[in-house]
Amino acid sequence: MSNGAIYIITKDERYLNLLQGSAESLKRSMPDLPITVFSQFPVSSPYFDRVIQVNTEGDGFYDKARLMLDSPYERTLFLDADIYIAEPVPELFALLDRFDCAATHEEYLNTDWFNDYPRADVPISFPEFNTGVLAFRRSNNMQRVLQEWSSLYNEFLEKNPSGAINDQPFFRVAAYHGDVRIATLGREYNCKFRGQGYLNGPLKVLHGHVKFKMNFQHIERVLRIMNSSMRPRVYIAGRVYEQHISGRLWGHRKARKLGSFPEPQSIFSLRVQRVRQLVREHGLRRLTGKAMSVLLENFLSLGWRNWLGHHGAKPSSLSTVPDERTIP
Repeated sequence: MSNGAIYIITKDERYLNLLQGSAESLKRSMPDLPITVFSQFPVSSPYFDRVIQVNTEGDGFYDKARLMLDSPYERTLFLDADIYIAEPVPELFALLDRFDCAATHEEYLNTDWFNDYPRADVPISFPEFNTGVLAFRRSNNMQRVLQEWSSLYNEFLEKNPSGAINDQPFFRVAAYHGDVRIATLGREYNCKFRGQGYLNGPLKVLHGHVKFKMNFQHIERVLRIMNSSMRPRVYIAGRVYEQHISGRLWGHRKARKLGSFPEPQSIFSLRVQRVRQLVREHGLRRLTGKAMSVLLENFLSLGWRNWLGHHGAKPSSLSTVPDERTIP
Protein backbone atom coordinates (compact mmCIF):
# COMPACT_ATOMS: atom_id res chain seq x y z
CA MET A 1 0.00 0.00 0.00
CA SER A 2 1.59 3.30 -1.12
CA ASN A 3 2.05 6.19 1.29
CA GLY A 4 3.05 9.70 0.27
CA ALA A 5 2.71 13.42 0.91
CA ILE A 6 1.26 16.05 -1.40
CA TYR A 7 1.40 19.83 -1.62
CA ILE A 8 -0.84 22.03 -3.79
CA ILE A 9 0.44 25.45 -4.88
CA THR A 10 -1.68 27.65 -7.14
CA LYS A 11 -2.73 31.25 -7.51
CA ASP A 12 -0.01 32.81 -5.31
CA GLU A 13 3.71 32.40 -6.00
CA ARG A 14 4.59 33.61 -2.51
CA TYR A 15 3.87 30.10 -1.21
CA LEU A 16 6.80 28.66 -3.18
CA ASN A 17 9.34 29.81 -0.59
CA LEU A 18 7.28 28.21 2.18
CA LEU A 19 6.94 25.04 0.10
CA GLN A 20 10.70 24.58 -0.10
CA GLY A 21 11.11 24.93 3.66
CA SER A 22 8.20 22.63 4.49
CA ALA A 23 9.36 19.90 2.11
CA GLU A 24 12.89 20.14 3.51
CA SER A 25 11.59 19.61 7.05
CA LEU A 26 9.49 16.64 5.92
CA LYS A 27 12.38 14.96 4.11
CA ARG A 28 14.66 15.44 7.12
CA SER A 29 12.13 13.67 9.33
CA MET A 30 10.86 11.06 6.84
CA PRO A 31 13.46 10.72 4.05
CA ASP A 32 11.77 7.69 2.46
CA LEU A 33 8.33 9.28 2.15
CA PRO A 34 7.72 10.40 -1.45
CA ILE A 35 6.51 13.94 -2.06
CA THR A 36 4.33 15.01 -4.99
CA VAL A 37 3.74 18.70 -5.69
CA PHE A 38 0.79 19.96 -7.72
CA SER A 39 1.88 23.40 -8.90
CA GLN A 40 0.71 26.09 -11.26
CA PHE A 41 4.25 27.48 -11.23
CA PRO A 42 7.58 25.95 -12.29
CA VAL A 43 9.20 24.37 -9.22
CA SER A 44 12.17 22.11 -8.68
CA SER A 45 13.90 20.81 -5.60
CA PRO A 46 15.79 17.70 -4.48
CA TYR A 47 13.04 17.28 -1.89
CA PHE A 48 10.31 16.68 -4.51
CA ASP A 49 9.90 13.23 -6.01
CA ARG A 50 7.36 14.36 -8.55
CA VAL A 51 5.95 17.67 -9.78
CA ILE A 52 2.61 17.77 -11.61
CA GLN A 53 1.86 20.95 -13.54
CA VAL A 54 -1.71 22.13 -13.04
CA ASN A 55 -3.87 25.11 -13.91
CA THR A 56 -5.79 27.18 -11.42
CA GLU A 57 -9.57 27.43 -11.50
CA GLY A 58 -9.27 30.96 -10.16
CA ASP A 59 -9.29 30.32 -6.41
CA GLY A 60 -6.45 28.71 -4.45
CA PHE A 61 -8.71 27.17 -1.80
CA TYR A 62 -10.93 25.60 -4.46
CA ASP A 63 -7.84 24.26 -6.26
CA LYS A 64 -6.76 22.63 -3.02
CA ALA A 65 -10.10 20.89 -2.53
CA ARG A 66 -10.41 19.57 -6.09
CA LEU A 67 -6.78 18.52 -6.61
CA MET A 68 -6.67 16.30 -3.53
CA LEU A 69 -8.76 13.91 -5.60
CA ASP A 70 -5.76 13.40 -7.88
CA SER A 71 -3.37 12.17 -5.20
CA PRO A 72 -1.23 9.34 -6.64
CA TYR A 73 -1.06 7.56 -3.27
CA GLU A 74 -3.40 5.13 -1.60
CA ARG A 75 -2.73 6.82 1.75
CA THR A 76 -2.00 10.54 1.50
CA LEU A 77 -0.70 13.16 3.87
CA PHE A 78 -1.73 16.57 2.54
CA LEU A 79 0.25 19.49 3.94
CA ASP A 80 -0.16 23.23 3.57
CA ALA A 81 3.01 24.99 2.46
CA ASP A 82 3.54 26.56 5.90
CA ILE A 83 3.80 23.23 7.74
CA TYR A 84 7.02 22.31 9.55
CA ILE A 85 7.55 18.63 10.37
CA ALA A 86 9.70 18.35 13.49
CA GLU A 87 9.56 14.56 13.97
CA PRO A 88 8.49 11.52 11.93
CA VAL A 89 4.74 10.92 11.91
CA PRO A 90 4.21 7.36 10.58
CA GLU A 91 1.40 6.97 13.10
CA LEU A 92 -0.77 9.22 10.93
CA PHE A 93 -0.67 6.64 8.16
CA ALA A 94 -1.33 3.86 10.69
CA LEU A 95 -4.59 5.59 11.62
CA LEU A 96 -5.77 5.12 8.05
CA ASP A 97 -5.98 1.37 8.64
CA ARG A 98 -9.10 2.13 10.65
CA PHE A 99 -10.22 5.60 9.57
CA ASP A 100 -10.90 7.33 6.27
CA CYS A 101 -9.15 10.54 7.28
CA ALA A 102 -7.52 12.33 10.20
CA ALA A 103 -7.32 16.02 11.11
CA THR A 104 -7.37 18.40 14.07
CA HIS A 105 -10.27 20.64 14.96
CA GLU A 106 -9.86 24.23 13.84
CA GLU A 107 -8.64 26.23 16.84
CA TYR A 108 -11.22 28.97 16.20
CA LEU A 109 -13.92 26.34 15.48
CA ASN A 110 -15.33 28.50 12.68
CA THR A 111 -13.41 30.41 10.01
CA ASP A 112 -16.46 31.76 8.19
CA TRP A 113 -15.70 35.11 9.76
CA PHE A 114 -18.54 37.06 8.14
CA ASN A 115 -21.14 34.24 8.13
CA ASP A 116 -21.04 34.06 4.35
CA TYR A 117 -21.94 30.37 4.34
CA PRO A 118 -24.51 29.69 7.07
CA ARG A 119 -25.60 26.05 7.35
CA ALA A 120 -28.44 25.46 9.79
CA ASP A 121 -28.38 21.75 8.90
CA VAL A 122 -25.01 21.29 10.64
CA PRO A 123 -25.15 21.71 14.44
CA ILE A 124 -22.80 24.23 16.01
CA SER A 125 -21.39 21.37 18.13
CA PHE A 126 -19.73 20.01 14.95
CA PRO A 127 -16.81 22.41 14.41
CA GLU A 128 -14.55 22.77 11.42
CA PHE A 129 -11.46 20.66 10.90
CA ASN A 130 -8.24 22.41 10.02
CA THR A 131 -7.40 21.12 6.56
CA GLY A 132 -3.79 22.31 6.61
CA VAL A 133 -2.80 18.81 7.75
CA LEU A 134 -5.11 16.15 6.38
CA ALA A 135 -4.31 12.44 6.21
CA PHE A 136 -6.72 10.42 4.09
CA ARG A 137 -6.99 7.08 2.37
CA ARG A 138 -8.34 6.21 -1.02
CA SER A 139 -11.84 4.83 -0.50
CA ASN A 140 -15.23 5.29 -2.08
CA ASN A 141 -16.57 7.14 0.95
CA MET A 142 -13.57 9.47 1.12
CA GLN A 143 -13.71 10.15 -2.60
CA ARG A 144 -17.35 11.19 -2.24
CA VAL A 145 -16.49 13.58 0.61
CA LEU A 146 -13.64 15.14 -1.37
CA GLN A 147 -15.91 15.52 -4.39
CA GLU A 148 -18.67 17.07 -2.29
CA TRP A 149 -16.14 19.41 -0.64
CA SER A 150 -14.98 20.80 -3.97
CA SER A 151 -18.51 20.82 -5.38
CA LEU A 152 -19.91 22.84 -2.46
CA TYR A 153 -17.12 25.39 -2.75
CA ASN A 154 -17.57 25.61 -6.53
CA GLU A 155 -21.30 26.25 -6.11
CA PHE A 156 -20.54 28.99 -3.61
CA LEU A 157 -18.03 30.66 -5.94
CA GLU A 158 -20.48 30.56 -8.83
CA LYS A 159 -23.05 32.39 -6.73
CA ASN A 160 -20.46 34.69 -5.13
CA PRO A 161 -17.74 35.25 -7.76
CA SER A 162 -16.00 37.90 -5.66
CA GLY A 163 -16.71 36.30 -2.28
CA ALA A 164 -14.02 33.62 -1.92
CA ILE A 165 -13.63 32.40 1.66
CA ASN A 166 -11.75 29.64 3.45
CA ASP A 167 -12.23 26.07 2.23
CA GLN A 168 -12.88 24.69 5.73
CA PRO A 169 -16.59 25.61 6.08
CA PHE A 170 -17.28 23.45 3.00
CA PHE A 171 -15.22 20.52 4.25
CA ARG A 172 -17.18 20.72 7.50
CA VAL A 173 -20.48 20.29 5.65
CA ALA A 174 -19.16 17.52 3.40
CA ALA A 175 -17.71 15.63 6.37
CA TYR A 176 -20.87 16.00 8.45
CA HIS A 177 -23.10 14.55 5.73
CA GLY A 178 -20.55 12.03 4.45
CA ASP A 179 -20.12 8.41 5.47
CA VAL A 180 -16.51 8.65 6.58
CA ARG A 181 -14.75 7.80 9.83
CA ILE A 182 -12.72 10.81 10.97
CA ALA A 183 -9.91 10.46 13.51
CA THR A 184 -9.55 13.71 15.45
CA LEU A 185 -5.89 14.54 16.04
CA GLY A 186 -4.44 16.51 18.92
CA ARG A 187 -2.59 19.78 18.44
CA GLU A 188 0.67 17.82 18.56
CA TYR A 189 0.03 17.08 14.88
CA ASN A 190 -1.10 20.53 13.76
CA CYS A 191 -0.03 23.27 16.13
CA LYS A 192 -0.81 26.79 14.97
CA PHE A 193 1.79 27.99 17.42
CA ARG A 194 1.09 31.69 16.93
CA GLY A 195 -2.40 31.18 18.33
CA GLN A 196 -3.51 29.16 21.34
CA GLY A 197 -4.05 25.54 22.29
CA TYR A 198 -3.21 22.51 24.42
CA LEU A 199 -0.41 19.95 24.10
CA ASN A 200 0.41 16.67 25.82
CA GLY A 201 3.50 14.82 24.72
CA PRO A 202 5.92 15.80 21.95
CA LEU A 203 4.94 18.50 19.49
CA LYS A 204 5.63 17.07 16.03
CA VAL A 205 3.97 19.36 13.47
CA LEU A 206 3.94 23.17 13.49
CA HIS A 207 1.69 25.32 11.33
CA GLY A 208 2.21 28.98 10.56
CA HIS A 209 4.26 31.67 8.91
CA VAL A 210 4.94 35.39 9.07
CA LYS A 211 4.48 37.23 5.78
CA PHE A 212 5.11 34.08 3.72
CA LYS A 213 8.46 33.38 5.35
CA MET A 214 9.47 30.24 7.24
CA ASN A 215 12.14 31.23 9.73
CA PHE A 216 13.82 27.96 10.76
CA GLN A 217 15.70 29.63 13.60
CA HIS A 218 12.47 30.99 15.06
CA ILE A 219 10.64 27.68 14.61
CA GLU A 220 13.44 25.75 16.33
CA ARG A 221 13.24 28.17 19.25
CA VAL A 222 9.48 27.60 19.41
CA LEU A 223 10.07 23.85 19.45
CA ARG A 224 12.61 24.01 22.28
CA ILE A 225 10.18 25.92 24.48
CA MET A 226 7.07 23.97 23.50
CA ASN A 227 8.84 20.63 24.08
CA SER A 228 10.70 21.66 27.23
CA SER A 229 8.03 19.60 28.99
CA MET A 230 6.13 16.53 27.83
CA ARG A 231 3.41 17.05 30.42
CA PRO A 232 0.02 18.67 29.68
CA ARG A 233 0.62 22.32 28.81
CA VAL A 234 -1.06 25.27 27.15
CA TYR A 235 0.23 27.98 24.86
CA ILE A 236 -1.20 31.39 24.05
CA ALA A 237 0.25 34.49 22.43
CA GLY A 238 3.79 33.12 22.49
CA ARG A 239 3.75 31.95 26.12
CA VAL A 240 3.76 28.33 27.30
CA TYR A 241 2.54 27.12 30.70
CA GLU A 242 2.17 23.81 32.51
CA GLN A 243 0.36 23.01 35.74
CA HIS A 244 2.48 22.89 38.90
CA ILE A 245 1.17 21.41 42.14
CA SER A 246 2.87 22.63 45.31
CA GLY A 247 2.20 22.17 49.01
CA ARG A 248 2.91 19.32 51.45
CA LEU A 249 -0.46 18.82 53.14
CA TRP A 250 -2.68 19.66 50.19
CA GLY A 251 -1.86 20.63 46.68
CA HIS A 252 -2.05 24.11 45.26
CA ARG A 253 -2.44 24.17 41.52
CA LYS A 254 -0.59 26.94 39.75
CA ALA A 255 0.34 27.78 36.19
CA ARG A 256 4.11 27.59 35.78
CA LYS A 257 5.59 29.38 32.81
CA LEU A 258 7.87 27.25 30.66
CA GLY A 259 9.02 30.04 28.37
CA SER A 260 8.00 32.45 25.65
CA PHE A 261 8.79 33.13 22.02
CA PRO A 262 7.99 36.66 20.84
CA GLU A 263 6.94 37.29 17.27
CA PRO A 264 9.82 37.75 14.83
CA GLN A 265 7.93 40.87 13.72
CA SER A 266 6.16 43.34 16.04
CA ILE A 267 2.46 42.73 16.69
CA PHE A 268 1.63 46.37 15.94
CA SER A 269 3.26 46.13 12.52
CA LEU A 270 1.44 42.87 11.78
CA ARG A 271 -1.91 44.37 12.86
CA VAL A 272 -1.49 47.37 10.59
CA GLN A 273 -0.63 45.14 7.65
CA ARG A 274 -3.55 42.83 8.41
CA VAL A 275 -6.07 45.70 8.59
CA ARG A 276 -4.84 46.95 5.22
CA GLN A 277 -5.24 43.44 3.80
CA LEU A 278 -8.80 43.11 5.14
CA VAL A 279 -9.75 46.50 3.68
CA ARG A 280 -8.38 45.45 0.29
CA GLU A 281 -10.22 42.11 0.39
CA HIS A 282 -13.55 43.15 1.90
CA GLY A 283 -13.75 46.92 1.57
CA LEU A 284 -13.87 49.52 4.30
CA ARG A 285 -17.67 49.77 4.22
CA ARG A 286 -18.17 46.05 4.90
CA LEU A 287 -15.66 45.97 7.76
CA THR A 288 -17.19 49.08 9.32
CA GLY A 289 -20.66 47.58 8.97
CA LYS A 290 -19.51 44.38 10.69
CA ALA A 291 -18.03 46.36 13.59
CA MET A 292 -21.21 48.39 14.04
CA SER A 293 -23.44 45.30 13.93
CA VAL A 294 -21.34 43.61 16.63
CA LEU A 295 -21.48 46.71 18.86
CA LEU A 296 -25.26 46.92 18.39
CA GLU A 297 -25.65 43.20 19.13
CA ASN A 298 -23.68 43.54 22.38
CA PHE A 299 -25.59 46.69 23.31
CA LEU A 300 -28.95 44.94 22.89
CA SER A 301 -27.90 41.74 24.65
CA LEU A 302 -26.28 43.47 27.66
CA GLY A 303 -28.57 46.45 28.04
CA TRP A 304 -27.25 49.98 27.68
CA ARG A 305 -26.32 50.43 31.36
CA ASN A 306 -24.30 47.21 31.51
CA TRP A 307 -22.81 47.92 28.11
CA LEU A 308 -21.63 51.37 29.18
CA GLY A 309 -20.39 50.12 32.53
CA HIS A 310 -18.73 46.90 31.44
CA HIS A 311 -17.95 47.32 27.76
CA GLY A 312 -14.73 45.49 27.12
CA ALA A 313 -15.15 43.02 30.00
CA LYS A 314 -16.98 40.56 27.77
CA PRO A 315 -15.12 39.39 24.66
CA SER A 316 -16.71 40.68 21.50
CA SER A 317 -17.28 38.49 18.49
CA LEU A 318 -15.00 40.95 16.74
CA SER A 319 -12.23 38.84 18.25
CA THR A 320 -13.01 36.23 15.63
CA VAL A 321 -12.11 38.55 12.76
CA PRO A 322 -9.01 36.88 11.32
CA ASP A 323 -5.63 38.46 11.89
CA GLU A 324 -2.22 37.30 10.78
CA ARG A 325 -2.31 34.60 13.48
CA THR A 326 -5.47 32.96 12.16
CA ILE A 327 -4.60 32.48 8.50
CA PRO A 328 -4.84 28.69 7.92
